This record gives sequence, C-alpha cells and structure tokens, in this order.
Amino acid sequence: MNSVSPRMLLFRAVLWFAIASFLFLVPRSSGQAGITPEEQQLFDLVNQERQRAGLQKLKWDYHLAEAARAHTELQVQQRTLSHDFPGEPPLDQRIADRGARFSTVGENVAFAPTIPDMHHNLMNSPPHRANILNGNFNAIGIAVVERDGELYGTQDFGHLLPVYSEDQFRDAVIAEFNQTRTGQKIPPIDARPDPRMKAAACSNSLDVDKLLHSFPGATDLAVFTASQPQELPASMQKVAVDRTLRRMNIGVCFAPQSKAGFSKFWVVAAFYPVD
Repeated sequence: MNSVSPRMLLFRAVLWFAIASFLFLVPRSSGQAGITPEEQQLFDLVNQERQRAGLQKLKWDYHLAEAARAHTELQVQQRTLSHDFPGEPPLDQRIADRGARFSTVGENVAFAPTIPDMHHNLMNSPPHRANILNGNFNAIGIAVVERDGELYGTQDFGHLLPVYSEDQFRDAVIAEFNQTRTGQKIPPIDARPDPRMKAAACSNSLDVDKLLHSFPGATDLAVFTASQPQELPASMQKVAVDRTLRRMNIGVCFAPQSKAGFSKFWVVAAFYPVD
C-alpha cells in the first residue's frame, strides 16, 4: 500500500522542552500488565523499527498507556479519529493527569482492519514515522480497541523523567558536585543539608547578593533550577574546582510549574573556605 488515506490516521508531535519535570510520587511499575495481544503486537513492531534504525527501544509505560486508552475509547465512541475531542484536555494535560512527568510528548492515532495494516500505514506516513523513530522519546503507551471490524489505536510517546524527592535531588546534586571535584583531584567538599538554604530556595526572593549577606562566612552562593541533578550550571561548576572551598551548605525546594507535566527544583548552596 503506497498511499495513506487521511481517514486512516492522524499525527501529533508535541515537543515541549521544559527547564525541569519532576514530582515526588510513589512510583508504580512501568511493566506491561493488562496489555492486549494487539497492543503487544503494535508495541513490538514499533521497537523493531527503532532497532533497525539503530535507536534505543521504547519502554512500555502505564501512564502513557492509560492516557492512550482513555483517548482511544473516545475515538471508538465517536467513530472518528481526532487528537482533541470537545471537552477533552490537551495531550500534555491528559498524560500529566495520569501521573507522568516529561520533557517531550507526542501522539499518533489510526484505525485499520489489522495491526500490520495499522503499522504499515503509520510507517508510510512521514509525520507518523517521525514520531515512531524520534530519538528523543524513551517510552510509549498504546491502546487498541475494536469496533465493527475496525481497530482504533492510539500511540502516546514521551520522554519521561526520573522521579525524585527533595532529599534525593539534593543528594544527587552533591554527588555530581563532588564528582567534578574528584575529577580535578580535589577532595570532596563537606556538604551539609541546611534548613535555612531550603527556606531560601522556597522563597520568592532569590537575590544572590542579598542572600549572600544572610550567611556570614560564605564567600560564594549558587542559586539555580535544574531538570536533572546532573545538570550543574556554570556557577556550580566554577566553585566545584575552587580548592579553597571546604564546606557547602545546601537546600532544595520542589516548585511545580503551572504547565501540565512540568515542574522544577530550586537549589541554593552557600560555600565556605573553612569550617
């Protein structure tokens, strides 16, 4: 089949890159519990395509699968394909409402009499193929529902991010900071959680000069947000290689953003040359 009917499938690639995306939730398994044979078949076909293209296989994610199922059921009820039914939240909100936190999401929808037909049509449509072979995605959820001899399907893709508590994020920042130091043959810094730093991180007033005067003895202060603890800004990288610094007091505050699915951590760290 060389051509694809516009009735057969629809495409959406939503590329929202955020400064951060975390929420401290109790994680559930991302395994494939409850997946149907049709969904498993389509999942395997997607990963076969990615493997042939030299891309990392997508992991099955239950958040994405739940969002895909709710949307597919609407398509079955309406007997049509759409990304936005009246009264339905947008894609990012639908996925966020299931508990996922992400930097990128995208969606394919289609219907066909069989799974091989559906996959063939998707791969022969450039925008759908682009979603399937998007190297930014690391997870997928699929839902397939049959009605009147047609299979309606939704593929929800995402680049999902790790889940951290404030303490876990703080400890990971400290570990990354000290790794930078040891790489320069500098001893690890004495890092101490500090409730004053956390209060500063949670405040709406993050004037560096003003904050620095609030912590007598501190010679440097770093204030930043990050999507992942490994993303140390230039201010942190600079002080990490300062051999005169011996102690770091640090606080971390989780600050969800208003945009669905996106959130961030604020970090405040004060540095001292002597204990």
